[in-house]
Amino acid sequence: MVAVAQLVFARHPAKRAGTFSTSRPLRASALLATSLIAASLAFSGAARAVDSAPGHQPQANLITPEPTEALTPEAAPTALAAAPETQPPVQTPHPFTQIGAHRQAELRALYQEALKAVTRGDIKDPSHWQAVLADYPLVPYLEYLLLNKQLRKLPYRAVDEFLYQHEGSYLAKRLNRDWLATLHSKQHWHEFQSYYNADMADEPLTCQYLRARLLTGDETALTEVDALWNQGHSLPKACDSLLEVWRAAGRQTAALSWSRATKAMANRKITLTRYISKHAPATIKPDLERLLAVDRNPHLLGQYRNFSRQDEQTKFTILHGIQRLARKDPQKALILWQRYDAQQLFADAKRREVQESLILYLARGNHMAEAERLAASMENFNNADMVEHLLRGALAEQDWQAVKRWIAKLPTEDKQSPRWQYWATRAAEALGHELPPYPAIEASYEALANGRSYYGFFAADRLGRNYNLEDEPTQIPLADQRIVRNHSGVLRAREFYLTGSLGLARAEWYHAVRGFSDAQMQAAGTLAYQWGWHRKGIQAMIDARAWNDLTVRFPLAYAEHMEAQADALSMDANLLFAIARQESAFATDAKSSAGALGLMQLMPATARQTAGKAGMRYRKYDLLKPEFNIALGGRYLQEMLKRFGGNPALAAAAYNAGPHRVDRWLADGRDSLPMDIWIETIPFKETRNYVQNVVVFSVIYAYRNGADITQLRGATKLPAIALKSNAAAATLKAP
Repeated sequence: MVAVAQLVFARHPAKRAGTFSTSRPLRASALLATSLIAASLAFSGAARAVDSAPGHQPQANLITPEPTEALTPEAAPTALAAAPETQPPVQTPHPFTQIGAHRQAELRALYQEALKAVTRGDIKDPSHWQAVLADYPLVPYLEYLLLNKQLRKLPYRAVDEFLYQHEGSYLAKRLNRDWLATLHSKQHWHEFQSYYNADMADEPLTCQYLRARLLTGDETALTEVDALWNQGHSLPKACDSLLEVWRAAGRQTAALSWSRATKAMANRKITLTRYISKHAPATIKPDLERLLAVDRNPHLLGQYRNFSRQDEQTKFTILHGIQRLARKDPQKALILWQRYDAQQLFADAKRREVQESLILYLARGNHMAEAERLAASMENFNNADMVEHLLRGALAEQDWQAVKRWIAKLPTEDKQSPRWQYWATRAAEALGHELPPYPAIEASYEALANGRSYYGFFAADRLGRNYNLEDEPTQIPLADQRIVRNHSGVLRAREFYLTGSLGLARAEWYHAVRGFSDAQMQAAGTLAYQWGWHRKGIQAMIDARAWNDLTVRFPLAYAEHMEAQADALSMDANLLFAIARQESAFATDAKSSAGALGLMQLMPATARQTAGKAGMRYRKYDLLKPEFNIALGGRYLQEMLKRFGGNPALAAAAYNAGPHRVDRWLADGRDSLPMDIWIETIPFKETRNYVQNVVVFSVIYAYRNGADITQLRGATKLPAIALKSNAAAATLKAP
């Protein structure tokens, strides 16, 4: 084994007579707890490892997507992303898993006391904690906290020992980042390069690493800055000093400036585009300024003489302006496009991209004739997204011949999907392609009804047969169960989850499961389900493609609150479950980018208004408490049901997109459409998928709550709604 002193010398060149190596030497294995905790430290300030969520009350032993389902990603610790934790298959049980629940609770409480003592700097006899907590999974966090406080003293040996002992873990990566920050602050550039790991680097760390190379004489780092700078978003402040050197070296060329500006414009980063233009070489400035002007006012393309050059900058500006104009005035954009298409030699791929964009916005603006003519003029037009827009326009008009024609244009894979198989069969049925008893049409519906899906349920209802729920509990080999149950990262995630430190629980889980096989992922999902960590149980089954384990994928989570609220409001509890499952996958601390909070993903303003109507006290942080969130979410959902005549599909659409949008989508005669067509023609893809999922999830929850399979028939035949509008009242009918 390599001596620790050799390791320190290899990592700290000042101790090696000026020699330096960036290679990673083998680290010695040592028990860090003894060497760290033996030193009595004064440790002040809040513990960085504590990450609790207010109001979180994990529930033990609660029961927790269709093949197309994808959960909204949780914030993953991408800054620490690297290879999954390297841990050999565990056949010997971890000691902590072999003790009873009472003893586990005692150790949990003792750890919390030790954590507080370390945080306060009160540790006088650390060996006591080491002996008592030897097998507790979170002990490395005490070691980390103690070592972290020492980093400014540059304890190379202790850092190496910790990184070796916990190699591949979330905590090792966290310490490595803290250590790099220390080395950077002390300007130890050689050592910084030695500990730098590209696998865990984000942009600030990458900039610091490139700067360290420059400061140690490696000018080849400048060439790597080119690619780092040439991105369509702003770089962090940590890159400023590096970029100053890079720019002073004349690396911001006209070609790079134009390339980055086009990427920034594509990302709608207009301020960044202006910044690039401001600092760009004089030779490219006029082209950048013209691009910005056309972005502001695409009607400038009508000044043809200003866009007559046959160069790449002019072509890009024309294409960009046409696509910008198409959003507001697709007919004008089409006229301009026809003029420029005859004048300029655009690349085939770019030309097709603009044509498809025009078709999209013409269809959205109900200019179907122009959209269809442009599509017909294109060779091999089969862009699935564009064809689907045209298909939905034909469905809204119930033009079944056009539906049939456009389905034929779809790529083969899309054509064979349950969605378009269903609509092809509906079109054949509507066009009367068969005489009774319709054997081919019934066979097509039968094939769809054999699957558990939105279209399968609609097909089953058209045939008057039972739904196929395909409920198959997961069977996991015992060896894989043991590996997962005894995995140190999984054990740490469990402890953090049970103590309410959800941020750390997520980080440990994320790092633990990334190297799992499908069977191990299913075992992890089953464990999370048993703990009551519903979001992770659901996500694990998605990752393992275990679509038919309905017990884990569709938990009866917070059932007491759900059922009590449903009873109080005289509404279907299964709809409440379905909304919560779709909104947050039962993550009590869920926070959307728009600001929605909790299980039912309520916007604070909506929650405050709903609470006021119900005479309930409102405090924003209470939205992270399941009972309060369900109570307000249930009341808001009831309000939507009342507004839309008890129709759960319309209420779900309003819950997701807002009631005023649903009012618009019911206008212009669309309130008389069959329900399957109305849902399929919802303009927003997110809301369309949302409503379809809620329909399916409601059926699955009825089944999970004990409904007999024969009782579930007809779930897609949703209640009609009489609408009051300026026009005569109309009826939204079931198909």
